[in-house]
Amino acid sequence: MATTLFDRLRPGDHVCLIGDDDVLQARGIAQYIRAGLRERQRVVFYGDRTGLLDQELAAAGVDTGDACGSGQLQIISPGESYLASGRFDPDATIAAWRTEEAITRAAGFDGLRVGGDMGWAARPVPGADLLGHYEAQVNRVFADGFVTAVCFYDRRLFPHAELRHLSCAHPATATAGPEPDTAPQLRMLRTVDPPGIRLSGEADLANRAALSAVMRALADDTPDGSGPLTVDVHELRYADASAARFLMYPAVHAGRPLRVVGCSRALRRMLTLQGSDGVPGLLVETDR
Repeated sequence: MATTLFDRLRPGDHVCLIGDDDVLQARGIAQYIRAGLRERQRVVFYGDRTGLLDQELAAAGVDTGDACGSGQLQIISPGESYLASGRFDPDATIAAWRTEEAITRAAGFDGLRVGGDMGWAARPVPGADLLGHYEAQVNRVFADGFVTAVCFYDRRLFPHAELRHLSCAHPATATAGPEPDTAPQLRMLRTVDPPGIRLSGEADLANRAALSAVMRALADDTPDGSGPLTVDVHELRYADASAARFLMYPAVHAGRPLRVVGCSRALRRMLTLQGSDGVPGLLVETDR
């Protein structure tokens, strides 16, 4: 039975985990790694390998020698990953994600689970100011439903306003603790038949930048560049006014025929208030 956030994660999830305790963060990373190994996922952790992390991995029952030797686990320092070029380059980092995804699929793993200790971004690193943009745009990779990601942020290192900005670029945010039990707030998974996106959970200020990035690029990220797109909101429990506007983006700004299916009556009213009835090629279907 799932007992923590790390057990509840699914491919496609992208979580901002905020804490302020070194032991709890190392323990959370260890639990996250253990869950991925158990699910037959390839696990890559971007962060420094400290004695504390090794201790928590051992306590979690992770045989790092065996996991690393088999290629199922990699622990890579920020200098060899995010900052390999001497600066943080969001586009290069996102391209590297797609390469890692292809490698993982070719190796036959059931998914790619990635964790990142984001403390490096609190240092005066060239390009670190682009981190919020990166965190939002990388959701376009995760929407394929193969990669699971948790970004570990230490609130002691980041100003409150900056941390709020960064957390909004994640579909879900949780606070680290002895047993984090929050389920991801928003899930976004690309669909093939019909082409489009399926949304579940809640979309509001807490994940606005994440939803915006995915919906603004939905037309570009869909293989069929001319056919209609479908946004499935059967499992979307709540959407604020800004989220409703993002749902219409492919029709309003990209000129793509768009169906929004599974709307609740409340969401249908919200879309109407945002002008959906006057958008050419937009069909809103209500069944709740």
